[in-house]
Amino acid sequence: MPSLYKNKWFNVKKPAPDALIRLFCFPYAGGNAQIFQDWCDSLPPEVEVIGVQYPGRASRFVDPLIGTCEGMVDAILPNITPVLNKPFVFFGHSNGGLVSFELARKLQQQGVTGQLHHFISAKRAIHLPAKRRALHALPDDEFMEELENLGGTPKEILAQKELMELFMPVLRSDFSLSETFAYQGDHKLHCDASLMYGTGDEDVPKEDVLKWHELMAGQVDVKVYDGDHFFINSHKEEVLDFLNEKLSGFVKRLHYRVMM
Repeated sequence: MPSLYKNKWFNVKKPAPDALIRLFCFPYAGGNAQIFQDWCDSLPPEVEVIGVQYPGRASRFVDPLIGTCEGMVDAILPNITPVLNKPFVFFGHSNGGLVSFELARKLQQQGVTGQLHHFISAKRAIHLPAKRRALHALPDDEFMEELENLGGTPKEILAQKELMELFMPVLRSDFSLSETFAYQGDHKLHCDASLMYGTGDEDVPKEDVLKWHELMAGQVDVKVYDGDHFFINSHKEEVLDFLNEKLSGFVKRLHYRVMM
């Protein structure tokens, strides 16, 4: 099993083997681990920031795509389990909220402990029925139209046919991952969580975000941003301020335990 720093599933800009906490960050549909590349510059030095790099994109462009949540979780599981040897936190935005939550539940079922917190950002509670038609199997022209309606993909990129021919399979796979998922099981996640959403996110309204409470056994708080679905980019500084506040609290508690 490759180490954390030699494993293609993980992107670590600033390795910190002596860090107290590992923060694993799961990207949105069409995204990759580079989204989180510079987060380490704004978060406590005791926190090691690790972007989860899905296959079929960025440094893993040649690796086969995974189009189901179950398949993605099963592929990540043997890679991440050996590096959960210290307290850890998950952050997932949109599709990343789904993958990280299902991964956390499976780890919990397997007796893995040490998760301090779970940040779920811009994602409807995953046990709710779908609100819109599935997009992943639409013809190219309809799929492109829906992408433009959803936002998040710059029009300059949508207008570049050759680039979209390379990028579209990734997007289709990621939409399939979410759209083919069916929530099963009744065991809740036993750790505290923060729910994050944007007031201008038409696809992920407040009432659907708050339904996550039904899937959590720990304490849950809510953080609201004055942005759309991609507030993680447009309000990046505010997002990092919130994470910094939370993570600094965990660091202090861990320091206190060591001193005791």
